Amino acid sequence: MDREGILYICQVQNVSIPGRMPTEQLVPLCSAFYRKRTVGYNRMYAALGANQAISMLVRCFNTEVPSYSEQLYVYFPNESTDNQFRVENIQEIIEEGAIDLTLGRLEEYYDISIESA
Repeated sequence: MDREGILYICQVQNVSIPGRMPTEQLVPLCSAFYRKRTVGYNRMYAALGANQAISMLVRCFNTEVPSYSEQLYVYFPNESTDNQFRVENIQEIIEEGAIDLTLGRLEEYYDISIESA
């Protein structure tokens, strides 16, 4: 299995002390080994038809995505720039025991909750 590194699947949480101004940070839920994939024409045009832009496609191994109704994010700790993305789509690959995450670029980055990472 060709691995490029580790990524963290996160969600945004308010980490401020009760009574203070809200402070939102990315809090890691789980980690996974990943491999970058090429975005095919069918996936790209389907995203354009839904008015979404796909920035990256990754295949994650040996992990399960927590089933939350809230938006999920991905954080790449080893990337120097462009290391936070929004999860646009999750596709389970049963034969390989993996999941594909379709990622969209964020306009503004969140702080990362280091205690959980």
